[in-house]
Amino acid sequence: MYHMDPYNQQRMMGTHRGIYPIPFMPVCVMMAHAYVPYQQCPITFPTTAEALRKGTLFPELYQPYMPKANRMGGEE
Repeated sequence: MYHMDPYNQQRMMGTHRGIYPIPFMPVCVMMAHAYVPYQQCPITFPTTAEALRKGTLFPELYQPYMPKANRMGGEE
């Protein structure tokens, strides 16, 4: 269960009895291992219909497909 600390906006994890901050990265990282930080922003799309249309509940993960010609500003 995740909770938000209203005083320093730090992501918290645990129950009401034992809440502790989640570090951004592990203390002792190992080479060639992938580390994915916890999602920090709990903002969601206002309606479930919009989230379903866009394929994700979180706006920061929404990346609409753009053909290569449009990304580069010209045709290929």
